Amino acid sequence: MIARPTVDQLAVRVCHAVRDVRGEHQAWIALDRVQDHLDGESTMAIDAAVAFAAAKGWLALGGAPAHSVLLTPVAP
Repeated sequence: MIARPTVDQLAVRVCHAVRDVRGEHQAWIALDRVQDHLDGESTMAIDAAVAFAAAKGWLALGGAPAHSVLLTPVAP
């Protein structure tokens, strides 16, 4: 059985994925691109990790419901 990452571990991976997929001068990243980059993780798990990262102050959310994210200076 493969162990799934905890929400805090996945939140760190989400922040790293945002860095990986954004362009040099790009700030806001579509959640779809983050989900594509984390292929293999469930949408529900990624949504929980994004919410966790936002609560920690690592990500800012754009839209209601959120459709894009922005890394903050304190993001891991």
